[in-house]
Amino acid sequence: MLSISEERNINFENFFNYARNIGVHINKELYVKKIYKNNNGIFINNSIDPNQLLVSLPKKFVISKNTFRNLILEQRPDYVDLKFLENYFLSLPNFKYFKKNSIMFIDEEKKNKILNLFVDLSPTKRKIHHLFQSFSELSDFEKYISIIFKSRSFIFENNEYLCPIVDLINYKYGSPIAANNKEGIYFKNNELLKNSDQFFHGYDNHNNIVFFFLKYNFVPDNFNTVSIPSNFFSLNIPQNKKDTIDEDYWHVKDGKFSNKKKIVFENLKFPLDFKLEINKIIPNNSTVNKITISILEMLRDEIKYKEVIEFINEETDGDITHSFAETLKINYSKIEQLISKLISKE
Repeated sequence: MLSISEERNINFENFFNYARNIGVHINKELYVKKIYKNNNGIFINNSIDPNQLLVSLPKKFVISKNTFRNLILEQRPDYVDLKFLENYFLSLPNFKYFKKNSIMFIDEEKKNKILNLFVDLSPTKRKIHHLFQSFSELSDFEKYISIIFKSRSFIFENNEYLCPIVDLINYKYGSPIAANNKEGIYFKNNELLKNSDQFFHGYDNHNNIVFFFLKYNFVPDNFNTVSIPSNFFSLNIPQNKKDTIDEDYWHVKDGKFSNKKKIVFENLKFPLDFKLEINKIIPNNSTVNKITISILEMLRDEIKYKEVIEFINEETDGDITHSFAETLKINYSKIEQLISKLISKE
């Protein structure tokens, strides 16, 4: 079995050259630079014009969870290029890094402290408790696989895969996300990339800052989105509107409807799909606005804001639980801003 804890070293220039030789497209102006220990980024040697193909990983090189598990167990994984796979493993942080830097490894006392920043029985509190509980039941080997996939995987053809080279690109809110087609996964730049710039990308479908932090263990800069979780609320169906409900969008049960999907206010803008679907049931925009405000108030009030501020003031700056509390503060603030924006339209 390969060690998940020992220190690893990789020459990224050689790794890139090998990848290019076996059919991975990496723009010749891209290179890897160490930002700090266990954190590298992809930077630009010379300017790259907009709309250029930067990285393209053919489908045959994506790595399933089963392939990754077999690699570590040294059970001859079914993979197109074993040397490339082994080099990729060397590029990953080890288990010790995650034990030190991931919130999933905090002790029970700290878990209870952050869970107590939510009101009892709140959906978010229950979900976080379940995440901690299920993770704690895994072996170290399975914890490592789980956290590698949580923090680095991409969705391709409706499944999670590790994507070598692609996962070296760091995140920045509002940056373009990876595109994919039947050939594989790829990135293009939307704007001019200048000499020494770092190339960033966005994460698809990560619009809840609280669960973003639980997955990636950092507070994203300039995050400006509010997300109402699926099945967060239920409303009575008006008698004359039962036939207008789209059951692909709503759960319908016992004369009530609830949101089957997340409702995402990107840049605090009212989502068009939500507006269109709820207007089929409740045509009055003022009523919809008031209902939305009430739902957002429920979401906001999951958080014990006073306790969050006290926690931030008492805990050591730099501790991961302190950063989590900062995330709750940001989320509360964004919900407040959105509520104020909607009230101003009343």
